[in-house]
Amino acid sequence: MISAIVLAAGESSRMGRPKALLEWRGLPFIEHVCAALRGAGVEDRVVVLGRASSEILSGWTPSGEKTVVNPRPEDGQLSSLRVGLEAADPDAEAFMVCLADQPTIAPDSYKAVISRWREAPDHIVIPRTFRAADARMKRGHPIIIPAARRGLCFEGPLDKGLHWVTHHPSVKIADLDLDDKEIIRDFDTPEDYDGLAGGR
Repeated sequence: MISAIVLAAGESSRMGRPKALLEWRGLPFIEHVCAALRGAGVEDRVVVLGRASSEILSGWTPSGEKTVVNPRPEDGQLSSLRVGLEAADPDAEAFMVCLADQPTIAPDSYKAVISRWREAPDHIVIPRTFRAADARMKRGHPIIIPAARRGLCFEGPLDKGLHWVTHHPSVKIADLDLDDKEIIRDFDTPEDYDGLAGGR
């Protein structure tokens, strides 16, 4: 069984409002991410919120997701992941790390990442896609961390973030090439949001 950890505790300082509540196709970003996870068959879903937790929960109703709050979101992404891991199912075989500001990732991409992990259950699975801007493959999200590597998430320096975990000498990486540019797309500024295609 896989548990999903959806990171939604960021301050959204450049956006000026909680990114989890930005709308796309009539639904908040966070709902698109969680709906894709439901569609991929991920039953244990943990959403990690930060200082805007009350505002987000006023604008979004979970549908089976657990919600937890990172009391110190300023400590960065790794601190939020730790809060999520603590709340995840203790019997989970792996943890899928997702970002709340990636509502446009195709549901099939989540399924593909899960399928790749099942082929290599002792690897950290990281999807990647071709980025034309610099003509290279770029890694994105969601990633899957096997339960055997859970402890690394609690050992690394907070300022190094998840990069410390994925680049630890003890881990093995399984890259997954996807034809889904959305795995490397997120929305940090109002300009990014204005460029979102498909209607809002």
